[in-house]
Amino acid sequence: MKDLNIEPNEFLQHRVTAYYHGYHRRWDDTEVGFINTLKNDPGDFNNETKDFGFTLIGAQKRLCEILKEDLVEIANSTKNRLTICVIPRSKTNQSYKASQLLFASTIKKFALANGVLFDDGTGYITRVADTPTTHITHDYESIKIGISKKTCDISTDVSGRDILLIDDIYTKSVNIDEDFIQALYDKGANSVIFYAIGSTI
Repeated sequence: MKDLNIEPNEFLQHRVTAYYHGYHRRWDDTEVGFINTLKNDPGDFNNETKDFGFTLIGAQKRLCEILKEDLVEIANSTKNRLTICVIPRSKTNQSYKASQLLFASTIKKFALANGVLFDDGTGYITRVADTPTTHITHDYESIKIGISKKTCDISTDVSGRDILLIDDIYTKSVNIDEDFIQALYDKGANSVIFYAIGSTI
């Protein structure tokens, strides 16, 4: 796990502690290739066909291994009990097959299985309106300040909590993650630690 530098800007008013697990340059040059499978595999839960080098089952297993390695370390680094939240995909869940939502559901299983350390807040952020898929469209100009609150239902249950916010890939200058962090503070979160599986380089 490595430190991630996220600076306050027009999207984010707070300094945050942030981490990532491995680099991601493109789908075939990455330390976290299993993410491609969890987001894009067209098969079902029993699919044994390798997509980007991983089966669905293998990709879920690898994600769980990384979460156990990194999130336990994060939990042990703070005196506050953390509530795990996940940044949703760019479109509503109805737009995806179940196999394309395994990133969030795997994190939920991890949170529930590690209730000694974490609270499960994986249902606290729900996408209610589609947004551009920036890594495909490169339509970064569509990311406006406050887009997270405009396109997502963020539960009032985040109020007063210390949030561990998880995303699959962090890309500097896109500002999606910064906007979500600020949205959580605006909803009353006590603190936010950000963690990405991969960071683009």
